[in-house]
Amino acid sequence: MKKLFSFCLICLMALSASAQQMEYVDLGLPSGTLWKSVDEPGFYTYDEAMQKLGNQLPTSVQLEELKKECVWSWYGNGYHVTGPNGNFITLPASGYYNCNGDLLYVGLGGYYWSCTVTDYDAANYIFFDASKVSVYQVNRCNSFSVRLVR
Repeated sequence: MKKLFSFCLICLMALSASAQQMEYVDLGLPSGTLWKSVDEPGFYTYDEAMQKLGNQLPTSVQLEELKKECVWSWYGNGYHVTGPNGNFITLPASGYYNCNGDLLYVGLGGYYWSCTVTDYDAANYIFFDASKVSVYQVNRCNSFSVRLVR
């Protein structure tokens, strides 16, 4: 009986974790964009992110809206991003892998892809550290975090 209870408890915990990963948060943004509550695991080059997750990546317009419409509160290794309706998401400062494969700025900066290409070799992304939040363009061979939208 004890083994059955333990097995059921493990199954319930797995289902709960799975449901949490699929949860999207309504921040009350004018566009109605919903942001996933957690990052996708790992880092992606732009091409990998587009191939695997394409239409679920935010556009650069959605990143700008997140930047301008929300309150960004640094919490030590990332931001709590609070929407106009009081709901929030947390964006960790996970750093990134540069084109040479070096992991940089872990705990200091966050780098998240958009689906917006700016030219043959570059795409837009949102960057943040403890002092600023900006949308830039960068070479697509870098590996960044990904946060999905719908």
